[in-house]
Amino acid sequence: MKTSLLLFATGIVHPFSKTFSQDLFIIKDTMVNNTWTIPPGSILKFGSKGHISGKGTIRGGIIDASLGQWIFDTTLTIIPEGIYGKDFSAKWFGAGKVKDNSTALQKGINTVLANNETLRNFYIPKGIYNFSKPLLIANIYKGQYSGSTIHIYGETSFWDCCSGTTLKYTATDGFAIGLQLNKGTEINNLAITGQFKAPAGNDTSYYNIPFEKFNDANEKCGATYAGIVIDYDGSKNAGGSTGIKIHDVSVSNFTIDYLVSPNGKTFNADILIFENIKCGDAKVGFASGQAQEKGNVIRGIYSWGSIHTLISIGRYGKFQAGNYTIDGGNVAGRCIRLFDISQSGWYATSITNIFSESIATIGSISTQIPTSVSNCTFHFVFPEVIGTQTLFYTNNDKTKFSNCIFRYYGSKQQMKFAGTATYDNCMFSGPVVK
Repeated sequence: MKTSLLLFATGIVHPFSKTFSQDLFIIKDTMVNNTWTIPPGSILKFGSKGHISGKGTIRGGIIDASLGQWIFDTTLTIIPEGIYGKDFSAKWFGAGKVKDNSTALQKGINTVLANNETLRNFYIPKGIYNFSKPLLIANIYKGQYSGSTIHIYGETSFWDCCSGTTLKYTATDGFAIGLQLNKGTEINNLAITGQFKAPAGNDTSYYNIPFEKFNDANEKCGATYAGIVIDYDGSKNAGGSTGIKIHDVSVSNFTIDYLVSPNGKTFNADILIFENIKCGDAKVGFASGQAQEKGNVIRGIYSWGSIHTLISIGRYGKFQAGNYTIDGGNVAGRCIRLFDISQSGWYATSITNIFSESIATIGSISTQIPTSVSNCTFHFVFPEVIGTQTLFYTNNDKTKFSNCIFRYYGSKQQMKFAGTATYDNCMFSGPVVK
């Protein structure tokens, strides 16, 4: 019959490599500065006071511990056979127990990535986690990025910013979370907050702030300060990420909340799914400029804060547009412009089912290929408050609006549009001036 080895004396030090033949039950502080090898099928179980410190390696073992317990120092190398449940907890490396969680969170992510055959889920329990350095989801093999896959999730609904799992990025440059050449990664149920503060002022001044002057009110955050970035580095590979799903996530207080491929070198960020995502205060809610994107979807994008442009495609990175389907959204608060889209070639954007109110303009779509906007409602801020605005601009008739409503609340005053788009079965609250 298999028995368990109890390690219970405070400060145990094993100076040489050690191979065990049985389960290990850690019930008090234990130090490992060598290599522990735990045989297949054996359990590394932690009691309520169990904790291992040191600079050693623990190889093998099925980890059995409370998801809320701090069981490893970040100086250890953990190569487990598996885990007793389905989740590797961020708290196992001390996240939530320290002032700056950068090292603890990154160590947990790296451990899951390095043991992908046995680990996949990185769970961040409810709480607020301050961190000052970007969290990188990436693998490097022989000097180049190789594919990374992980599932990171917490306990926050996409509309909840305070009572679930909040990752609070305390720096004012770089990005909070970066994915490089990820394949099949999933991120969900997290709130990610930064330090960007949107400009203030009354409606008359606020809605007339040009894009280039809509900057951090505290003058700390840079132009590409971002929440979640996909393919941030083009120095090692040209290939982009594939099959990423980000859902039920809230990102706020960044210059750009969600940013795809700002590096200007990588290609083919394909099959990216963003679903039930919230954009908090920002200059841009969602931005992309990567060449040859295909099959990407934003399904349910919500913004009730202060934001200049909700979606910008073709203005960052390679300054090219990908193939995006934008389906469903609710925009209120103080969004100045919905779209800034510039596309050419054979990669079209399709927009449908967007409800927006208190916007200054729809924005602009410059295109050489058919682009559709359908079943959308656009409610504009009154001209007597913010002056006469060009409500939409397009460079030719390739842009088509179908079954859309354009409205000043309760007013029949003129509506100014620029360019020649196609409008099919649309309604306008007043006469259109071109």
